[in-house]
Amino acid sequence: AKSIAVSYGDLTWTYDGNPHTVTGYEATADTDLYDVDADFTFTGTATASRTEEGTTNMGLKAEQFRNTNANFATVTFDVTDGYQTITPVAEVVVTIIGHHSTDVYDGEAHNVSGYDVSISNPLYKEADFTFSGTATASQTDVGTDRMGLDAEQFANTNSNFAKVTFNVTDGYQTITPAAVTITADNKTKVYDNDPSTDPELTATVTGVPAKGVAPVYSVTRAAGQNVGEYAI
Repeated sequence: AKSIAVSYGDLTWTYDGNPHTVTGYEATADTDLYDVDADFTFTGTATASRTEEGTTNMGLKAEQFRNTNANFATVTFDVTDGYQTITPVAEVVVTIIGHHSTDVYDGEAHNVSGYDVSISNPLYKEADFTFSGTATASQTDVGTDRMGLDAEQFANTNSNFAKVTFNVTDGYQTITPAAVTITADNKTKVYDNDPSTDPELTATVTGVPAKGVAPVYSVTRAAGQNVGEYAI
């Protein structure tokens, strides 16, 4: 007689962060005279448990089965091992949005750093990917400095997720112009028909930041020496 022990303990789950376990086996014999429930012993452990992506086998082997029925001289055990398989999650989308700031020019360096992360699957964590870029931007003068964030700088390190897509929006630091007012000062002189005696033209400047660069400007007036008012 030949008794065939066939494992039915095979199970596949998609990764969900929880342990999954499969137990037991099914035995059949090539003769009805052999009782597969009573005529042999099993010394193994028909259990397989797994949480992470991959496969764990029970480790069933023919030598773990021993015939106990003397009415059968030769009993051959053909064993198919059981297993627990965890397959990766098909796809996760990670959205990266770089921090950004806009400030008015004040002569100081302004900095912004970091990024916000949102993930389409709660099982996937920020610790499951690496970042090889530099999430900083700095600007002093009027203009914009960008972090240079790019999807290629982010890499998945968790094999429980088959495909991880990174949607990245770059971060930046922008400096806008300061509102500076230049007001020409009123000037007067007594009529002498001589341009060389014109008073020095000056202006009052307001709004320049304490550490800012003073604007460069010139003051001129409309031509004329007759009595009257001339626009500066």
